[in-house]
Amino acid sequence: MSVTGISLWRQISETLVGEIKRGIWKSGEQLPADTVIAERFGVNRHTVRRAVGHLETEGIVRVERGRGTFVVEDVLQYRLGVTTRFTANLLQNHRAPTRTVLALSEVAAPAAASDALELEAGESCILLIVLGAANSVPLSLGHNYFPSRRLPDLLRALREQSATAAGEFSITQALRSAGVDNYRRQRTQISARLPNEEETGPLRMPRTQPIIETESVDVIDDGTPVTYAKTCFRADRLQFVVGD
Repeated sequence: MSVTGISLWRQISETLVGEIKRGIWKSGEQLPADTVIAERFGVNRHTVRRAVGHLETEGIVRVERGRGTFVVEDVLQYRLGVTTRFTANLLQNHRAPTRTVLALSEVAAPAAASDALELEAGESCILLIVLGAANSVPLSLGHNYFPSRRLPDLLRALREQSATAAGEFSITQALRSAGVDNYRRQRTQISARLPNEEETGPLRMPRTQPIIETESVDVIDDGTPVTYAKTCFRADRLQFVVGD
């Protein structure tokens, strides 16, 4: 590469940007390893890292620790409304949804879940922790709470659902099997914060990158709550659209 006028790392970054714009490297696709890029341009890895770091700062690529560098996907439009559903949102964005169950158990309801679900202090509830992904890329990590006494068949239904393929897991179907044919979103509270260590691993993100957190309550027709959820989303991969 020529060093005239423009530094080497900037020449590399501009070359990669041009290739991304021409579709040589597509949305969500992994770029070659630093060593491969370094060999291609005849430079050292430090120069490549600086070029890639610049592209990451510009929001053109994302670097996932232990996995590599990827072209940033188009931001997903995630609709929040009275019938918010994870799978439907992703399908509307032409993304393949998957949901992986990380934990499923009965626990004493924490204070926030107790209040939201209108339970007695310390009453048992079902805790379901789910990792949501779009096109196999982590998008959300949700802690979902359900009232055990009010929905005695739900734990069994969720266990059956957790045995299905990740692309077929459905909370809506589990609730239907437990006798809840219809439910709606009563409220959603949205905030932003930095992720903790338990979230950065599953979401494959650095501690310095913010997440969007939603706190929501779903109810049946008579207003009885059936779900309380706290879900964190990667802020670099979606934006919320409020309303139906």
